[in-house]
Amino acid sequence: MEDYKKSVPFSTYDDYIEYIEKMLTGEEGLITNDPIIHYALTSGSVDNPKKIPVSEDTVKLYREYATQYSFAVISEALGEKWKKGRGLNLMEVKFETLPNGLFAGSISGRGVYSIKNLLFLMFTSPKEVVFPTEIMDSKYIHLRYALIEKSLSYIVSAFMTGVCDLMKYLEANWEMIVSDIENGTINEDIKIPDDVRKTLLAKIKPDPKRAAALRAAFQKGFDDPIIPRIWPEFAFVHAIGSGGFSVYTDKMRHYLGDIPIYFSVYAASESIMAICSEMESQAFVLIPDSAFYEFIPANQEEETNETLTMDQLETGKDYEIVITNTSGFYRYRIKDVVRVVGWYNKCPKIQFVYRLNQMVSIAGEKTTEDCISWSVREFVKEAKCELVDYSVYADIGVSPGRYVIFMETEKRLAKDQHHEYRRIIEEKLGIANPSIGAKVKSGVLSPSDITFVQEETYALYRDLMIMRGISGNQLKPVRVIDTLVKENFFFALADKES
Repeated sequence: MEDYKKSVPFSTYDDYIEYIEKMLTGEEGLITNDPIIHYALTSGSVDNPKKIPVSEDTVKLYREYATQYSFAVISEALGEKWKKGRGLNLMEVKFETLPNGLFAGSISGRGVYSIKNLLFLMFTSPKEVVFPTEIMDSKYIHLRYALIEKSLSYIVSAFMTGVCDLMKYLEANWEMIVSDIENGTINEDIKIPDDVRKTLLAKIKPDPKRAAALRAAFQKGFDDPIIPRIWPEFAFVHAIGSGGFSVYTDKMRHYLGDIPIYFSVYAASESIMAICSEMESQAFVLIPDSAFYEFIPANQEEETNETLTMDQLETGKDYEIVITNTSGFYRYRIKDVVRVVGWYNKCPKIQFVYRLNQMVSIAGEKTTEDCISWSVREFVKEAKCELVDYSVYADIGVSPGRYVIFMETEKRLAKDQHHEYRRIIEEKLGIANPSIGAKVKSGVLSPSDITFVQEETYALYRDLMIMRGISGNQLKPVRVIDTLVKENFFFALADKES
């Protein structure tokens, strides 16, 4: 290991671009002799997403852990509570064909594609929405078929945002969907390609009995958990819902009641790195055979080439993770910082803390996602409001620069209290990162501010990104407004009434 570290420098994606461009035209053996069978498209850019090579070994690791291992953990934990009926799979497969003949798309989509022949024995949604060729109202179709299934057993999604968006859609549109179930129709206002509508209608039959049961449940409202009332055999949700997704996990509890959540995996397009070993745990066990891992202690004043291996980590400390994966990336800095929270036998249990390229620093104060998240949670408690989502914007259009927190709440807050809300968020940011508070006092930073956005702003952003070609399997919460597209969108939807 020491010889390897001395001989091989750290790398980033830019170090592989010229090789990947040649690989896309059919050249082989440039970064690995293992066959590359797929390219994972990252969600970072609509116009020019990164194309991450994926080897057969990497696909096998995803299948072994994200599917086989995870469902084994769930089965062992739930026992007879899980009746093992069909589930609702929200992962959709959108691939493009590259010049070398291989597919490019999300890595989770590749996993779904690998079991395409078994898919419809396991899940309720029709192939037309799992493998879409055009933009359509997929939330409607997923729900239209899942609601017919009284014995629905679970929901699987890449991220908790997908599940939460689905439930909010159900809350707003249940009358239309139930009417369609009753009459064997698809509402004319639903956006579906004509050929898909025709295909689906040919298979749909009226189900007035199921419609009556659903209508009775929905008419009682959504104050009590709705999922166990409409699907009495529902056993769990399987989705990434920790870290930056925790806002959506909190919302799902309202719909689930005491139904448990399995928090899936900690992974990136480059590698599956860790997996939950028990239900409801938000700590992930590092997978020792999925990569060679190195760790750089976080919060160091100076850059270092020194790294630790997993046996040298300490509980409670944060580390930047460096991987040598099974697809040809060597000592690759994925820019994630993780925290060691315990051990599973001799493997560290970790939690994602923040991304280095999502750290906000206007005047050297280095504010992490963890700081922003804590500040917003504390604001919500003090302001006595219910959070939908939030982002941070480094406003350097004023001098000196300042932090602006963009926030969507369930109910509009009083406009005449804006000064108080601004005071609270500034106070909380100063506690989470004392450097901010000190620099505001010394005049290096302007006082922080808060901007509320209109209802459904964050859901609309996700819908727009999907329409622009980003897979819903990859859409992560917007924690930092760091591009012109994001800046224009969120400023345009600032709530002028709040």
